[in-house]
Amino acid sequence: MNKWKRRSPLIGACAAIAVLALLLVIYSATGPVPMAGTKSISIDVVYEDGSRDHYKITTEARFLSDALKSIPDLKIEGTTSEEEGLLVTAINGREADMKKGKAYWELLCDGEPASYGVSMQAIKDGEAYTFQYTKIQKKSDKT
Repeated sequence: MNKWKRRSPLIGACAAIAVLALLLVIYSATGPVPMAGTKSISIDVVYEDGSRDHYKITTEARFLSDALKSIPDLKIEGTTSEEEGLLVTAINGREADMKKGKAYWELLCDGEPASYGVSMQAIKDGEAYTFQYTKIQKKSDKT
């Protein structure tokens, strides 16, 4: 019985390493894959009042957050965390605040909700991104 007590921490450690390796393989297979080289993309911002700004750029950036930094007329504000990356709270001085107005900036890629946030969204040539001011509807508003 003593023999098994001494081996159980080793077995547990090996199992933990195997699980971590499996998770790393899964993330590598399903995570964002940035495209190298020059890409042309467009970015639209649709504000609460329906007005919009349009930007078209050519960039070497691999992720959307880096491409956005290269647009001088586009001011993105937000909070950054290691886990989530950039959480956009204001664009060109127009705020979307969950606490005050129950609204947020929704990120769309080619008209569909983006798979990742701004910091992790890998960009590809020809894609169109939209930041849409989106208000959360109450359940009673939906019916």
